[in-house]
Order: sequence, then structure tokens, then C-alpha cells
Amino acid sequence: MKFYCKLYRLFILCYSKYRMGEIVDKIKEKAQDVKDTVVDIANLPLKIRILSQKFILELNGALAMENAGIERLQTRISETIVPEARQRMELHMKESLEHQKRLQNLITTLGGVPTQEKLGLPLPSYPQDMFKAMTDTMTRQESELKKGEEDIILEKAEVICYFMLIQKAQKAGGIFLSAVEPLTLNMKDEENMAEWVKTNSPGIMSQLWPKIQPAVVSATSPYLSQSPAQLQ
Repeated sequence: MKFYCKLYRLFILCYSKYRMGEIVDKIKEKAQDVKDTVVDIANLPLKIRILSQKFILELNGALAMENAGIERLQTRISETIVPEARQRMELHMKESLEHQKRLQNLITTLGGVPTQEKLGLPLPSYPQDMFKAMTDTMTRQESELKKGEEDIILEKAEVICYFMLIQKAQKAGGIFLSAVEPLTLNMKDEENMAEWVKTNSPGIMSQLWPKIQPAVVSATSPYLSQSPAQLQ
């Protein structure tokens, strides 16, 4: 009986080592597959090398835009006073994190290094006096509507960014065509978010307006009695 127990243990040990060897081999194969997918820029023709370097820069520009957008989105989620807007922005946060991953993978595949930088977002920059007058007299509800305007500006800007990257990838062809699908997925998410903001803005305004109107009527700020010329 003892002999059979020892034999059984030996069998289990050998089988476990065999299975572990299989797992290790599969991991090595997967790692090699990933390595093989990375483009060795140094071995490409000069024209393709230059195009790759330029495309990597543009992809990093889109990634820097997503990095900045995610930071702003975190602030918007914490500050918004509209529950349905918060819910939609939380969904878009998850989408934006996926956008980051897709861009990072594309950049790495082309032999580049994904950036962690953030670019300046394309938002309106008002004259100082005008901006002060707006912020000094703006209610929380008005601020929410203004932020909503900025939301759609940013989403549209991201749509255009991805649209142009897709066009360039298609024109360049070859190794760049692999970027079309992930960039299209990112663009579709931005289009859907922009459309949501546009479609729901009238309802959000109707929800907030009853609190805005009394505040505007009762406001006593000296800025409200000045003409646009006086504010310059």
C-alpha cells in the first residue's frame, strides 16, 4: 500500500511539473508574439521611418489630449450638480481610459514611447475683464451650463483629432493601417459623448433655469449695469 501511495505522489509531482512546463512555454510564446508585433523602425526604409516617427508624435499628441481630458473629467464628475450628467461622464471616463490604452499600444507597436504629458485643452480664453465679470456674477447653475458648453467643444475637438489621424493612417497605408480600427473606436466614443451633451443640453437647461432666472433678476453686481464697451 505504501508503495502505491509513493507511486501516486510521484505521478502527481511529475504531472504538475509537466503542466507547469506547458504554462511556461505558453507564456514565452505569448511574449515572443508581442515582441514580434513591435515594429523595428531601424530596419524600415527611410521614408517609412520618417512617417513612423511623425505618426508616433501625432499619436502621442492624441494621448496627451486624452491625459488632460481624463484629468478634467475627474473634476467635472466631482463638481457637476446634474445626476444624469455625472452618470454619463462616469461612463465616458471608462471609455477614455480605454482610449489611453489603445493609443499606448499603438505607440509601443510602432516602436515609440507613450507620453505621460498633458496638452492644453482647446477651451475659450476670455479677456481678463470679461472673464472676471462672468465669474463674479455666475451662479452655480450658470457655471454648470458653461461647463456643458466646454464639454461639447472638447468632445468635438477630439472627434476631429481622431478623424484626421484615421485619414493619415489610411493614406500612409502599410503598417499604419493597423491604427485605423482602434482610432475609429476612440472617435466613435467621442462622437457619442458629444451627441449626448448636445441632445441633453435643452433638458439640463430647463432643469437649471428656474434657479438661474431669480438669481439674475436679483443680482446687484456693478458689472451687470456696465455696457460691453465699459468692460473693455
